[in-house]
Amino acid sequence: MRNRINRRKLIRGGLACLLPAGLLMGRASTSLAQSRWPYENVAGKFQCHSTFDLEPYQSLFAELAELETDLAATLGVVKVKEPIHLYLFSTKGVYQQYVKQYFPDVPFRRALFVKNRGPGMVFAYMNDDFAIDLRHESTHAVLHASLPLVPLWLDEGLAEYFEVPRVERGVANPHMRTIRWATRLGRAPDIEKLEAKATLTAMDRGDYRDSWAWTHFMLHGPKEAHDELVAFLSDIQASTPPGQLSERLRRRIPDLEKRYIQHFRNWS
Repeated sequence: MRNRINRRKLIRGGLACLLPAGLLMGRASTSLAQSRWPYENVAGKFQCHSTFDLEPYQSLFAELAELETDLAATLGVVKVKEPIHLYLFSTKGVYQQYVKQYFPDVPFRRALFVKNRGPGMVFAYMNDDFAIDLRHESTHAVLHASLPLVPLWLDEGLAEYFEVPRVERGVANPHMRTIRWATRLGRAPDIEKLEAKATLTAMDRGDYRDSWAWTHFMLHGPKEAHDELVAFLSDIQASTPPGQLSERLRRRIPDLEKRYIQHFRNWS
């Protein structure tokens, strides 16, 4: 990593791809934010623009407003200073039409996070996993409003962790069952392999699960692991070359895989 960390054009959502280089996101962001929407609301740093009534979803927006505080408290990152715009659609068809208008070269994704110069933007439509989609992409938005860069695997691991309701984060994520079964067999994911993933299209479902698992280990496992995660992100925030998180963890925890396996075997 270079001494100075540069912001990148980002577009995320499931197995999303990098934003096409020619897209003028500053202009798109301005026109979207200035458009008139049938329903609008503010939840913390999130400015919500919607085609449907937001009143029934106030509890979800309250969660999003707390997300910034949760991330700051958990990771030690500074709180968001800029607004984050949420663009919400009642149907898949309307969502597809709208995204295609502003991002014509982007393949369909169920939800998207877009960031370049200016405020981050999250796009989502109503479906059975609407709340999960919104928490996941909003986690990306808060992280990239607070930090100049987040390694891909860690970015996705944190989004997977925070996509479930607060009371379920540590114990009820759908990934937990598979990971605990693997640790009973003495298996730990290859963290260096995750670090080598350069694009979202290179990540498969297993990579998302394993990224979540290492994130869970750092948040709920040995104190040294959490301390190293916080120090790693602090270096990024200060534009100091942070090195590889795996190397830093191994220096603090020489028997890293053994401690990872013990963590999930003993977790309840």
